[in-house]
Amino acid sequence: MPFEKNHKLGFLPRGSEPLHRKPLTIKVRLGIRAKIMAIPDWQSQLREVIELWLESKADLDDQT
Repeated sequence: MPFEKNHKLGFLPRGSEPLHRKPLTIKVRLGIRAKIMAIPDWQSQLREVIELWLESKADLDDQT
């Protein structure tokens, strides 16, 4: 079955902002990946945690 252009199925971002085309990849310790993948909606939750972490880092940079 060939891939159809402009099809209705496939990935759509949940928020109003589009996601970056290049993924962020990190290496983690053994066993961590499986635990993360077992969490429902782990990608959205991890994005939120990263955004909060970046905000806290920006706050620390402003104080110095």
